[in-house]
Amino acid sequence: MNAEVRNVNQNTIKNVVAVMSGKGGVGKSLVTGLLANGLVTAGYKVGILDADFTGSSIPMLFGLHGRVKTGQYSFLPFESRSGIKIISTNLLFDNDDQPMIWKEALVSNVIKELWQEVEWGELDYLLIDMPTAISETSVAIIQSIPFTGAVIVSTPQQVSTKINNKAVFTVQGTGLPIIGIVENMSYFLNPVSGETQSIFAQHHTQTVANTANSLILAHIPFNPEISRLCDSGRIEDVGFDEYADLIDAFLRSLAAIEQKQASEQSQNHSNELTDKGTQEVHQEASPHIPVSSSPGNHKAQAFSDTVIYLVRSKENVGVLENPDSQGYFLGSCGDRMQIHLKLINNRILDAKFLADGCGATQACGTMITKMACSKTLEEAGQITSEELLEALDGLPDDHLHCAELAVMTLRDAMIDIAEGHHKKIL
Repeated sequence: MNAEVRNVNQNTIKNVVAVMSGKGGVGKSLVTGLLANGLVTAGYKVGILDADFTGSSIPMLFGLHGRVKTGQYSFLPFESRSGIKIISTNLLFDNDDQPMIWKEALVSNVIKELWQEVEWGELDYLLIDMPTAISETSVAIIQSIPFTGAVIVSTPQQVSTKINNKAVFTVQGTGLPIIGIVENMSYFLNPVSGETQSIFAQHHTQTVANTANSLILAHIPFNPEISRLCDSGRIEDVGFDEYADLIDAFLRSLAAIEQKQASEQSQNHSNELTDKGTQEVHQEASPHIPVSSSPGNHKAQAFSDTVIYLVRSKENVGVLENPDSQGYFLGSCGDRMQIHLKLINNRILDAKFLADGCGATQACGTMITKMACSKTLEEAGQITSEELLEALDGLPDDHLHCAELAVMTLRDAMIDIAEGHHKKIL
């Protein structure tokens, strides 16, 4: 968990939480509003930053209209009936029905400026209603704001599950902890009889939770009363059976993340104090790459200057908007990688990757995407792990599998093209 953050306007924000999903229409804004209201009811100071620039709905859910005013330094957020501080791109204009076409390259900068410059004051939680998780914009926002963790919103059907599995992998690739999963439209609640009925034949959300190695925080019903209250700007009056459980599970999961991070920091500090000599110097030069060693070996295998440079440079890390091809692969060591390709005339114009793994895996992802760019698909498909290792100036023996992982991920992207890019519509 991040320590409290004080920004340029002397705001004090203790926790910044992203509410995300792999696709639109699943209820991110609803979950953001419910979390905010539940937390403020529990006595916390809460704010919402509506970053869903293509479908801003937070102001409508809270019944807010008009243009924000300016204070001593910058914008003053609106306040809801229960005291939730709210800012949205819709509230920057006199007419909230005015259509605005945002350049996505600028969106992350706008959201960062709103986080920094809005006069939030003191907040325990700032919830950010995010754009689609598997987008370059979301990754850029995550990398520019000190988030505490993310909540993933899903629905029971399989198509939502598959897309949200990709969202989980994207979030994990940025290093952001996942607090938990919320299943929206979980069941139909008859407002007259109180009877529940499953809308979908099967529920697949547990698969997303398993992928995220997290828990399902709550199941939100498909209830006409919830829709009526939200449409009339009264989300703060919404209630359902699992509401208290949602807030309790959210806070417990967040506390567990904080405890885990504190334990890891303590262990890392202990390791720094005990590691001496060459190993210590090597880790200072490359803090994100584990040093390989084994019993009986007094001299650890060193990583090349090329590998260390690639880890530090973070070149080609990210995702592409509307990629022409996507590759995913899980390595034998548990590390994972995804590669996005942009094509023109059967040639790779651009390549990006995200990896959940060690520094060597990161270096392999950067190098193989650099090697693939400008090549034809046939040429890129012929890149071997031996060629990748040569370009990296080698890897220690216990990290050779990282090169194989990168090669197999690129080849999966080739398969995706051959199959007509079916993964794009999952």
